[in-house]
Amino acid sequence: MRKMLSTFQDVEILDEAENGSDAIAKIEHHNPDLLFLDVLMPDINGFEVLKMMEVTQQPYVIFVTAFDQYAVDAFEANAIDYLLKPVSRERLETAVEKARQKLQTPQREIQIPEGLLDLAQNSKSYVQRLPVRSQNRILVLNIDQVVALRIDRGLVYVNSAEGEYWTKYTTFSKLENLLDPKNFLRVHRQTMVNLNHIREINVFDNNTARVTLSNGQQVDVSRNYLKSLRQVLNW
Repeated sequence: MRKMLSTFQDVEILDEAENGSDAIAKIEHHNPDLLFLDVLMPDINGFEVLKMMEVTQQPYVIFVTAFDQYAVDAFEANAIDYLLKPVSRERLETAVEKARQKLQTPQREIQIPEGLLDLAQNSKSYVQRLPVRSQNRILVLNIDQVVALRIDRGLVYVNSAEGEYWTKYTTFSKLENLLDPKNFLRVHRQTMVNLNHIREINVFDNNTARVTLSNGQQVDVSRNYLKSLRQVLNW
C-alpha cells in the first residue's frame, strides 16, 4: 500500500499504525484527510477506531478488507469506498479519485454500514479486549480485567483493578451484545458487573443486595435484577 500510494503526487503519507490503538493515537496526532483502515485488527477493529478517536475534523475512510462479496455490497450501498485484499493498482486509483472528489466538499461524516458492523461483530465471538481512554491515553483492557461498568452522565465507564476509564459507549445496549452473558450481568439500571470478580454478596430484607468486587468496589443490586443474579450464580 505504501509503495503504491507513494506514486500519487497529491497523496502525502503521514504515518502508519501497527494496530487499532496505535492508529487512534496517530490519527489524533496528525488529523489526516483520509484513512486507509483495515476492518479486523488484532486489538481494536476498524469500527471501534472510528468510535474512539477524537479529532477536530472527521477524516474520510477507505476500508481495506478481506470480507466476502456480501460485505463488499454493503460498502457500495453506503457510499464508503473499500479495497479488497489483495489490493490492485487499478482499484486503488479508483478509491483515491473518490477521495479527491469528497475532499472538495466541506462537510464530512463517517457512516458505518450497519450490515458491515454486524458482520464485524459476528465474525468473532464475544469481545476479548475493550478499548478505553484515560486522559490522552488509549488503553486496551483484556476483558477479564474489567471488574464492572457503570453509566454516568451519558458515558459508560470501566472499572478495573488499576482504576477507572471511560469509553465511547453511551448506553449498555450495544455493550451487552458484545459481552459474554455468562460473565457479565446487569445488576442495576446503571451498573454491570463481571461475575468472575464477585467476592461477596449481602442480601437485604427489601429484596435488594450489595456485591463486593475483587477491587474492593461495592455495587448495589436492585430488586429488578436480584433474581437474575440468583439464577446465574445458582444460589
